[in-house]
Amino acid sequence: MNSAARQPIRVLYVVPDLRVGGAERHVTTLLPNLDRTRFEPSVICIGEEGELFADLASGGVPAKALRYTKRQAAPALRDLIRAMREQRPDVVITRGYNAEALGRIAAWRAGVPNSVVWVHNYGDVEPRGRFRTVVDRVLDRRTSAYFGVARAQIRYMADDLGYPESKIKIIYNGVEPALFEIADDRTAVATLGIGPDDLVVGIVAALRPEKDHVAFLTAARLVAEQLPAARFLIVGDGPERAAVEARIEAFGLTGRVILAGNRPDIPDLLRAMDVVVLSSYSVECFPMALLEAMAAARPAVCTAVGGVPEMIADGETGYLVPPRDPEQLAARLLEVLGDPQARKRMGLAARDRVEANFTLKSSIAAAEQALEEVVNR
Repeated sequence: MNSAARQPIRVLYVVPDLRVGGAERHVTTLLPNLDRTRFEPSVICIGEEGELFADLASGGVPAKALRYTKRQAAPALRDLIRAMREQRPDVVITRGYNAEALGRIAAWRAGVPNSVVWVHNYGDVEPRGRFRTVVDRVLDRRTSAYFGVARAQIRYMADDLGYPESKIKIIYNGVEPALFEIADDRTAVATLGIGPDDLVVGIVAALRPEKDHVAFLTAARLVAEQLPAARFLIVGDGPERAAVEARIEAFGLTGRVILAGNRPDIPDLLRAMDVVVLSSYSVECFPMALLEAMAAARPAVCTAVGGVPEMIADGETGYLVPPRDPEQLAARLLEVLGDPQARKRMGLAARDRVEANFTLKSSIAAAEQALEEVVNR
């Protein structure tokens, strides 16, 4: 039987939820764009839906949320097994610890022939306990493959997590460049107190400890001392919001730093930024926010963590700095902000780099090929 006559591969993606985040956006970008003549995707959230859940419906992907907490593992497992027996997927993909454990156990019990763990982090904020290590080792026998999003993950996945290197496949994230205009436009920030002559440094990241907004704000204070026109736009929300607000006040940056919260108009906000920053010290792997900034032709100054050095061409599309080094971050920001021609050149080079290496089309094609290899092996 030729491939054109085969039934589509049924793909079930199990995740904790679909709140705002890069790994979550990967799900809501990947599945709606899979070739429907070859794949039949669906999603189950173990917890609540999350803000991005509606994107699946608009993309024609069946999805449901079980609404269980982390303490309700037994009923969650029961419902996952039931759903898998009903849907009979050819492959189950899991991402996030409770989904990786419960999803793979359910796939095993339901007789699903293939399971994949898709890893989006590089390192762990908190050390993995012995119990999790034992669970991973046992479930490896039932795991067909481990997908990652950056080559920097290979050693972490193989050495730290103990995954067999022969099962690891790297698939870069991608974005659709056509969704991002490269012209400058301050319309989206006009109501935030940012003027047309201000120089805008932006960061798009959840307010979580590993994103290190403290380093960003420390660098912002150093830049603000030398560059009165500089403004700092923080897009995102999270558990560190109160700490970030307190730090802004303590640093005397009230009025210079704008907390925009979660926003749906990221492409428009990027057009209002002169330079984009990511200041993470850990976990960061292949951030969608950075890909989008590059697609919008924004130069970036980022910490050299995880897969970020695979994205940024240092000195060409932006700069890489050591993590937890706000002085170096500030120095590079001042360099970029002080040279309009370099900003333009770096931004256009970043856009070219996305179009050559990190498009959504190429990412989807690689994912489709990898899934077919898993199912057809």
